[in-house]
Amino acid sequence: WAVIYAVTEKDNGNTMSQLLVDTSWEGWEVERVNIPWTPRIFIGKETMTNLKVPKECVLGKPGLGRSHLFEGLNLERIGIVCLNAAEAWNAFTHAVIYSNMRKQFDLEVLKYQGVGFPLADIWSEIMSLTLATLNLCQTIDAKMEKLGTLPKEFNLALMATASQLKLVSSKLCSRVCYECANIMGGAGVCDNTLIYDLLGISRIQEIGGGTRQIQQYILSRGLRQLFKAL
Repeated sequence: WAVIYAVTEKDNGNTMSQLLVDTSWEGWEVERVNIPWTPRIFIGKETMTNLKVPKECVLGKPGLGRSHLFEGLNLERIGIVCLNAAEAWNAFTHAVIYSNMRKQFDLEVLKYQGVGFPLADIWSEIMSLTLATLNLCQTIDAKMEKLGTLPKEFNLALMATASQLKLVSSKLCSRVCYECANIMGGAGVCDNTLIYDLLGISRIQEIGGGTRQIQQYILSRGLRQLFKAL
């Protein structure tokens, strides 16, 4: 199954619908897109040709699809933040294990400042991101448990926070994976550890949920709204 969005009028987002599609239906086709950074992940391109969707599979009628789409966008971005944190921890763990096991001149390379100090900085940054993300998730969970939904005002305020964390976490994840691969030396560029895959995945993490520039645009508009509220 897949959830898709379609408009009844070309280039008019106000006519967007939200639809549930069985991927075995006639008119649905998926082909793999070759992305060199993620050779082991299947990322597909969907093509719909005269695809017919029954009424019972309409999740949002024309005009409601757009609001449904943006309704879940904040939570999608927070989910991506969690993925970024997990990838950063994964790469960091690889580098810490490697630098404790690898020896140069009969000394674990972690004990050299050129290796140990950068890892200390990375540890602090990942932990800060993790704590911020957990705090936000706990706040959202508390709202959901109490009200069963997220209030409109809270969701609007959440937009900036989700964009901030998405922006910061994507850049951090990419840098952490790169730096940890470097710290691991030759082992960091071989494909016999997950660091190779993590480095590739981190290159596309900024794209899902809106690129870095989209998050910056949202935040710059948010600053304008704050000024107007003075």
